[in-house]
Amino acid sequence: MYNSLTTGLASGLGSTSNNTALTIKSSPPKTAAVARRLGVRVGTLTKRNESNQWQRRYCALVPQTLLYYFDSESSEFARGIIDLEYYTDVEIVAKNTIRLSTPPDIPLRSFFFRADNDEQCAAWAAALTRERYFVVAEERDAYQKLQMEFQKESSATAEKVEKLREAMSAKRNAIEAAEARQHDALHMLRAQALSLGLSDEAAASLADAKDAVREVAHRLHYHMRRASRLEGAIEAVREERSALHKGGNHTQEGLPLTESGPENEDAETRVREVDELREKLSAVRRAREREAIARAALESEHAALKTKLEELQRSVQLAAEARLKIETKASELSDQKKLLVREVKTTRRAIAKVQAELEAPDEESHRVLALRRVGLDKSGASNDAPGEKASTKSSDLGSDTDTSSDLIMSSASRYERLEDALKSQPSNASTSSGLGTTTDILMNSFAAASRSSGLSTPPPRKRSPKLNRNHSGAASLPAESSPFALICKRCSGTVEGPQFSTCRCSEPAL
Repeated sequence: MYNSLTTGLASGLGSTSNNTALTIKSSPPKTAAVARRLGVRVGTLTKRNESNQWQRRYCALVPQTLLYYFDSESSEFARGIIDLEYYTDVEIVAKNTIRLSTPPDIPLRSFFFRADNDEQCAAWAAALTRERYFVVAEERDAYQKLQMEFQKESSATAEKVEKLREAMSAKRNAIEAAEARQHDALHMLRAQALSLGLSDEAAASLADAKDAVREVAHRLHYHMRRASRLEGAIEAVREERSALHKGGNHTQEGLPLTESGPENEDAETRVREVDELREKLSAVRRAREREAIARAALESEHAALKTKLEELQRSVQLAAEARLKIETKASELSDQKKLLVREVKTTRRAIAKVQAELEAPDEESHRVLALRRVGLDKSGASNDAPGEKASTKSSDLGSDTDTSSDLIMSSASRYERLEDALKSQPSNASTSSGLGTTTDILMNSFAAASRSSGLSTPPPRKRSPKLNRNHSGAASLPAESSPFALICKRCSGTVEGPQFSTCRCSEPAL
């Protein structure tokens, strides 16, 4: 599809110097400097316009379907924009002349650009054929490459996270086992504290293994000091008895032993108590040593497990940060892709909108025809007035002649402006009803107006099948037909645009 985004109505002399740039409303206008930064190829070419005149233009090929051309390199507005979506045929037809054309099944206007030399001509032909697609292809390849890298990194990160989770689960199980052993050790320490004279309530209040070890050690220290004092007392009794034995204070045969009996019994009792205490002390010492060894092993294992757990947590945190970075990168790439798609859709909607605006002169021509018809009807009614107004008509003849002359000159000027405006209409808007083009209707209408005014008829235009318009939905017309209307040979109805036709045929026979 071709859409020239430059439109304008020429003046009465046919000048094109009053053309104005029609910008896309959904995006800001692009200056020559902006187009130069965006384009894959920029430079000065000589363009042939519709009047077969060659004009110097500064051109910028913006990927991937737009060709901007400006009056000069410093222009603020584009002279025109060519949509190259359907212009797939690019060939060098003459010396340094490039022709842009569409396939035969898409009958659109061809464009001709002339370069300054052979090298520039070949470079522009290559840019129009291939290079304008390179940017999009590179972005697509880069996006696909990043997407593949993201998938690989995501899978690797997922595997690492799974392994770390398994390791954390194993370490957590080991920590739970160590805590269970620590609980058993605490229970044993409580039992030893009870055997050393600690009350049940005090033993139950020992909730930490450190407190239990401290309490058991205090009890053992107390019993060891008591045992030491008892051992000293026993040694003193033994020394006293030994001294008495050496001094000859032995008991005679036949004397009763009742004098030394209580002392001996007390000493034996103390000896037995000392032996029992020694055994208990030895047992407590051995238990304390075992508990100390077990406690040291548990603390060492607990510290190692805690260190490994911290390392695993740091590894999981690093993996989570890496995954977040990858997801952020993928999100940015997805946003860029959505932005590209949105820009393409916006450009297409803008092209459709501009095409609708280019069709506006057709409705404007019908409005001018309606105004002319009303003006001529009023003129005819004035001519059919009774005879008593003849003097008034003759008295105003001079002023009517001047007004008619001005009206005819204005009509001629409008005729030329409307003809130039209709040239800018899309060339593929054909009708299925068999009606003539809008240009032919306007020319016939102005020809009838010229004949009724006594002026020379404009030269007839050759009807082009590419400029047919669709005028369906006609409304009823009053009984009096307009001099601008065409007559249907089948039903004798008038064919005068979408609002005033009276022909009821599906296809008028003209």
